[in-house]
Amino acid sequence: MKVPLVWSIALLLGASLWAQAPESVAPDSSYSPEQLDQLLGPIALYPDPLVALILPASTVPSDITLAAAYLSANGDPSGIDAQPWDLSVKGLARYPTVLQWMAGNMDWTQALGAAFAQQPADMMKSIQQLRAQALAIGTLVNTPQQQVVMEGDDIRIVPADQDTIYVPEYDPDVVYDVPSGYSGPYVTFGPGFPVGAWLGYECDWDSYAIWTAPWHPGWAYHLHGAPGAGVRQWRPDPGRVRPVVRNFYQPGAVSPRPRPMAGARPAPSRSAPAPRAAAPAPSSRPDYRGWSGAEETRPAMTSRPAPMGRPATAAPSNSAFGGYNRGTETRSFSERGQASRQAPVRSAPRAEPARAAAPARGGDQGRR
Repeated sequence: MKVPLVWSIALLLGASLWAQAPESVAPDSSYSPEQLDQLLGPIALYPDPLVALILPASTVPSDITLAAAYLSANGDPSGIDAQPWDLSVKGLARYPTVLQWMAGNMDWTQALGAAFAQQPADMMKSIQQLRAQALAIGTLVNTPQQQVVMEGDDIRIVPADQDTIYVPEYDPDVVYDVPSGYSGPYVTFGPGFPVGAWLGYECDWDSYAIWTAPWHPGWAYHLHGAPGAGVRQWRPDPGRVRPVVRNFYQPGAVSPRPRPMAGARPAPSRSAPAPRAAAPAPSSRPDYRGWSGAEETRPAMTSRPAPMGRPATAAPSNSAFGGYNRGTETRSFSERGQASRQAPVRSAPRAEPARAAAPARGGDQGRR
């Protein structure tokens, strides 16, 4: 009887240690808003359909490496769906310039995935903050390739053509803080890529979540239906994301900076920015909603009414491992103190609708 007892104790101890592995990340340690801005700057001005693929795909960097090798070996595009990769990576493989760029900047990709697993709401809020910043200084504008769409105080970027996506090429050191003497173009575009059923991912900027569902053509709320009927909130696979977080979630380190995508016009030489230190404790994200400023300074853009039938779900309240949710419960306005980082201001802050009063998902009031 002693041997089975010893083995039972060993197994229980091993399971306990495995379950506690994510606890190696200090609970009071997180990426600061400035670090998230730096981490997300290279993709914040990408169209929403690409952002909705990039963030989930970054949580499985090993699949990105495999997919990049497949494409480099001239793998048959028609065979992508048969590969054992995550669905988000299969979708991203249809945009080889993005996939190969992420594979070539793997330190950044791994950090991005680890941060998204731990601070998903903060990450999506940072993207909105960066978009507001670029919009305010005039580097984010409507183009023949993509359109800037205001939905309440949220900034969506959607392809101008419902059948084609163009990948933006820009230098983050330019589009969020234009160097003195630098003139446009600030954002350029490579060749267009087709649209297809692999784009069943959507950014929900109100709940700071990504949803998946059967895809429908067009960009006006293309995810339809009710939860359980093919529509669900995307969640990372704990078994796969656990080592990514353990090895690459490093708020105390300087955030990796990927090389700008080929074709981006580089910024002129200037002194390198000082490393940004991590926040000593979780803090609320400066709110891109409610910024005040001259309405006439905002570039022209498309405007749409706020969507009806928002999902009756609260913002994600924790990370993949039951962590905290920094930035989703506090929507207070705070000054950044930098003139070049002033975001556009709505004439009045938008009142947040009560989640409990949201209509049920499904039927004519289904999500988008």
